[in-house]
Amino acid sequence: MEDKVRGLKKVLDKDYFTMRFSVGENFIWNEWKGAIPSKQLREAIIFSCEFILANNVELILADYTKMCSPTVEDQVWIANHSADLLQHSRLRKVANLMAQDLFQQLAIQNIYDKASEVPLPCESRDFVSKDAALEWLFSSSSD
Repeated sequence: MEDKVRGLKKVLDKDYFTMRFSVGENFIWNEWKGAIPSKQLREAIIFSCEFILANNVELILADYTKMCSPTVEDQVWIANHSADLLQHSRLRKVANLMAQDLFQQLAIQNIYDKASEVPLPCESRDFVSKDAALEWLFSSSSD
């Protein structure tokens, strides 16, 4: 990770959520872990969105490999609130690092499907390899 992203610093470190930020790359790496209670999940989403806006973040690696699927209610809430907040952000690319769990993959896809009702400025792709996700994020094209 460090060889691809310089100056990565922890911004927030909770049992269920860790955010690292690289100022020089306008990049954040969000790690989501475990079964996150609704209140904490929503607070982490709002924190993340506000951080993205305040710091002109352009690239995100969203690591869901250790996260349990959020409830349907939380999926809808995340989609609606994050899309509203991020529609005017400077985001360019979001790489989703997915777990092998099919239910978790469907939950994340459901969030993106609902959020797509609001036009977002970024492209997102799903990956199972962190190296492939980083390679795509830091490539100059969207291929």
